[in-house]
Amino acid sequence: MNSETRARCLRMARGRLACALLPLLMVAWFVSRGQIFAAGLLFCTVLPLMMIGTLVPRCAWFGPMIKRLAHDTGHALLTIDDGPHPEHTPAILDILDRHQIKALFFLIGERAARHPELVREIVQRGHEIGNHTQTHPAARFWALPPATLWREVADCQHTLTSICPDHPPRFFRPPAGHHNVCTFVISQALGLKMLMWSVRGFDGVMQDVKFITERIRARLKPGSIVLIHEATPVAVEVAESTARLLAESGLMCGASALPRSDDC
Repeated sequence: MNSETRARCLRMARGRLACALLPLLMVAWFVSRGQIFAAGLLFCTVLPLMMIGTLVPRCAWFGPMIKRLAHDTGHALLTIDDGPHPEHTPAILDILDRHQIKALFFLIGERAARHPELVREIVQRGHEIGNHTQTHPAARFWALPPATLWREVADCQHTLTSICPDHPPRFFRPPAGHHNVCTFVISQALGLKMLMWSVRGFDGVMQDVKFITERIRARLKPGSIVLIHEATPVAVEVAESTARLLAESGLMCGASALPRSDDC
C-alpha cells in the first residue's frame, strides 16, 4: 500500500469524521445563541444515532458489510476470532478436521507474529485467515482517530500477508464488532470487506458451554455466519460443541460457504 493511497484514504476518513462531528458544533452554536431547547434536541437526536451506528455490530449506517450468506444456498460459515493461540488453535484445527468443516479465522496481528507457524497451519489445513487488527484494542477501537485506525488494520494486513503471502486476508472484522465513520473507508482502501456475524453464543464473555451451544442452535439456519472465539477458558469446548452442531445441521460449512470477492 503506497503512501499516496494512505494519504488519500486518511483525507477521506478525516472528512467523514468532520461531517460526523459537525452536529456538535451546531449544538455549541445553539447554546451560544441561548437556544438551549434546540441544542438539547439536536444533541439527543444525533448522539443516539451515532452510538447505534458505532456500537451495534451489525448496523451498516457507516458503510456496507457482510452480515449473512445467501439463505438459499444451504451454507453456513463458522468464524473464529482472536487467535492464533498456542494451545487452542491446534486443538480447534483437529476438531474442524474431524467434523470436516472449514472456517474463517480472524487473527490478531501481534499474536500471529508470535506464532507464525500456527497461521501457516491454519491455511495449510484449508481454512481462510481474516484481519482482526494488530493489537485488538476492543475497548477503544470505535474511538480511534483515522491514522491510528489505519495503523491497526494496515499493520495486521502486513503481518498476515508476510506470513502467508499467497493467502492475504480478504475480510476484516473490527474488535467486538464496534466501528466508526472511518472504518469502512480504511478497510476498503486496504482491499478488505467488513464481515460481521448473524449467530453468536457470547462465548467471549460467558463460560456456560451448554447455554452458548443452545443459543447458537436456536439461531442457526441457512446463510448463518457463526461467531466463536479462541483465547477463552471454554474455547476448545465451544469449538467442539459448535462444530458438532454444524455437522449435524446438514448445512454445508466449507470453502464454498465463503463469500466470493465479487459478491461482497
